[in-house]
Amino acid sequence: MPEMTGGEAVVRMLNAHGVELGFGMGGFQALPYYDALTRQDSLRHVLIRDEKEGAFAADAYARIANRPAIVDATLGPGATNLLSGLAESQGASIPLLALTGEVNVGFAGRGGTQESDQVGMLTPASKASISIETIERIPELTRRALTIATGGRPGPVHLNVRENVFHAKAEFGEEEFFAHPGTDRVGGRRTRPAAGAVDEAIALLRKAERPVAIAGGGVHLSQAYDEVAAFVAATGIPLASTISGKGALREDHELALGLCGRYSRSANGLIGEADLLIVIGSKLGEIATNRWAMIPPHTPLIQIDVEAEELGHYYSPTVPLWADVREALRDLVAALDAESGTLPAANRERAQLIAERKGEWLATAEESYTSEESPINVARLLAELRAVLPGDGILVADGGFAAHWSALLFDVTQAGRTYIANRGHAAIGYGLPGALGAKLAAPNRPVVALCGDNGFAMAMGELETALRAEAPIVCAVVNNRTLGYVKALQHALYADRFISVDFEEVDYAAIAEAHGCLGLRVDEPGELAGAFERALGAGVPSVLDIRTTTDPAKMLPGVDSRTAAND
Repeated sequence: MPEMTGGEAVVRMLNAHGVELGFGMGGFQALPYYDALTRQDSLRHVLIRDEKEGAFAADAYARIANRPAIVDATLGPGATNLLSGLAESQGASIPLLALTGEVNVGFAGRGGTQESDQVGMLTPASKASISIETIERIPELTRRALTIATGGRPGPVHLNVRENVFHAKAEFGEEEFFAHPGTDRVGGRRTRPAAGAVDEAIALLRKAERPVAIAGGGVHLSQAYDEVAAFVAATGIPLASTISGKGALREDHELALGLCGRYSRSANGLIGEADLLIVIGSKLGEIATNRWAMIPPHTPLIQIDVEAEELGHYYSPTVPLWADVREALRDLVAALDAESGTLPAANRERAQLIAERKGEWLATAEESYTSEESPINVARLLAELRAVLPGDGILVADGGFAAHWSALLFDVTQAGRTYIANRGHAAIGYGLPGALGAKLAAPNRPVVALCGDNGFAMAMGELETALRAEAPIVCAVVNNRTLGYVKALQHALYADRFISVDFEEVDYAAIAEAHGCLGLRVDEPGELAGAFERALGAGVPSVLDIRTTTDPAKMLPGVDSRTAAND
């Protein structure tokens, strides 16, 4: 084989792993990588305006495709701009590869232009950080990076390549460019639970009279939708979901309880009454458990997780099942089939109680869903979007209040990854680039981003990216001219004392038009349906500037537990 640059060797390894999409912004160090991209057509590269947004886009792509994308950055500020994106992927267990250029080894440590300890800064936000110091090790270490990214509990891996390695040339054997089987996507390698632990779990299920299951983001990573539905059908056990687990079961299912945690429909009450909890792929973090106050002490607990360290992280499981969620649920259902008829009949008779609880909540929410208020109630916005968006359409919720409103009030009508909220780190600014990444992963599905006005402002330069990438996303900007979540919290804690939360009036529709996109201003609730329909059919990126309430008492979908504790 003729000799090739280090940049070409990296691309050959990405091709071998089936990596199809990359985001980034080039610099001198990685130019041979960029040059190699021009000589192949398997990996599409999208130039982005900001490296952070590129990492967010790669993260959302990976959630929909369930395989890693790549985001690249030059050394120094390019690399450090990736930090927020990597922290999100690390917290949410999303596989991606962050490729950074590094100073030439011959100059390292001299304080050269843009030199910094980028490995030291990015390592805590990565599942692993791997430095390539010699060209000959590119196949080995790139393969290791992608194996780590997709294996076990997935996550982002930082691959740091020196300038002299990218630009050097060497001969490689064709046999060096391969991928380990099953490392091209999440779930290519799966682990089953110990048989004895399954038997212990079945014994608990057999005794429980008021069991409740909680689904987390691990269901999506395992793509265990059929298995969740089969488990619910076999047991009659109702299922709540965390924000990350939303979509594990369609939310119009008779046993779907909807969101649990900081904001809840009926799930928290039933969890509090449960005599057994089955936790399916959830870390049981702060928001999912209402600051660890939702689950009563000493409640028997079956916990399924692919990451051993999460078993008993805070709550001590009675039966830990260290396994891939899909495989664990399959084994449980198979064991239940073998033990047919031994589950309490009460498990199967709870649908009426659940329907009553769900109906009670819906009665309290109906006024908001149908509100004629102007400025617009966010619940009405979400009801109109749900009516227009097809079941397979994807809603990407930005960090902060956009995620909380939509997780509570927007129903997922089919199982699967149709809802994305960046709960790994919850940075605002995710919505627009997240929608871009999701659209490039699923070009035939409509994609809508729900953004606060400041979250949109952080990322609005990527409108041009979406236009250039031919990704006709829709951005619904909740324009209340303030940091809505922060202002609502200030109001709850300090009455009417506010500081550093309000903005001047901005016409986001005009900004969209200036980028060559469609911009629509929406002032009245009756305009919402038509605006969404027009935007979804526009064929170009669209921005709906939706004027919502400026009353801080109405900016959250419920009472935040952190403020309630101070009442």
